[in-house]
Amino acid sequence: MPGAGLLKKNRIIIIVLLVFVILSGVFYLRSPVIVVTDNSFIQLYGTARLSFRVIRSSLEFFRRVIPVTVYESAGNDLVALAVESVSRSPRAVLFPDRYLEGARLYKEKKPEAPVIVMTGREYVPTDETALVFAGTDIVTDLYRAGLSAGLLAGDKKTLFLYEKNPENEQREAFLEGVKIQGSDGEPIFLPITLDYSSYPEVGCVVVFGSATKFLENTPQIPVILFSWVDPALTPRAVKLVFDDSPWALVVDTLRTTLLPGEPVKIPSVPVLLRNRINEREDFRKLGEIINKKFHKM
Repeated sequence: MPGAGLLKKNRIIIIVLLVFVILSGVFYLRSPVIVVTDNSFIQLYGTARLSFRVIRSSLEFFRRVIPVTVYESAGNDLVALAVESVSRSPRAVLFPDRYLEGARLYKEKKPEAPVIVMTGREYVPTDETALVFAGTDIVTDLYRAGLSAGLLAGDKKTLFLYEKNPENEQREAFLEGVKIQGSDGEPIFLPITLDYSSYPEVGCVVVFGSATKFLENTPQIPVILFSWVDPALTPRAVKLVFDDSPWALVVDTLRTTLLPGEPVKIPSVPVLLRNRINEREDFRKLGEIINKKFHKM
């Protein structure tokens, strides 16, 4: 009967709506994850990109991930107060290391809340017992960068420009990655402040640090960049960006066992710029390299 079919259809619609309402209620009732940020970071990172990260992280956690934007000049008490005003009992709060004092003050007020300080590639304090410090797994990052650079350089050399000289373990990880790809010639390591124009045999450049001076020259060879900057704002020579910002690492950080006083290391999120890679096979191979969830030991 036509009426029976319509009734069945209406029941399905009602059930779907009820499930949606229930799931939405659960989503909003669960304690949120809070990530502290500021306007200077948002300008560098990109508003649309940040919105995408917020939505994606929220869906992956099935709980709200909320950015709390503070002024760069805000005092520690105002930073802590801004976080408190969002939720009384957050699932976790992530602070960039530049707001370390604000994180300490907030932890004093809310000792039951997990507080994570995102240190990036900076030094991690060893005398903290209340906070969790999450830093970048530079060894893994440089291993993947070496694999990628070796592929992009082909039969030419790789130029590694650094702001801070990588430690021995980090350098060896990069060299191992390049070697596995079979790239000819030893990579050239140079401080980014030096003149590198006398190396015409270079087939790929890895920029490990501030890239402003380098990118102003608009290089024509493939570039791998370690930066938070919105990839859309970089020259077309940039093919791959390693992003270790708090927003890139929030999901993997909270999926890790977090114990106060025990630092953890999380690999960066590589962003492969598909429309800048002409060779389909190179794109496929680079995708395989950066999508592996391994940690270089």
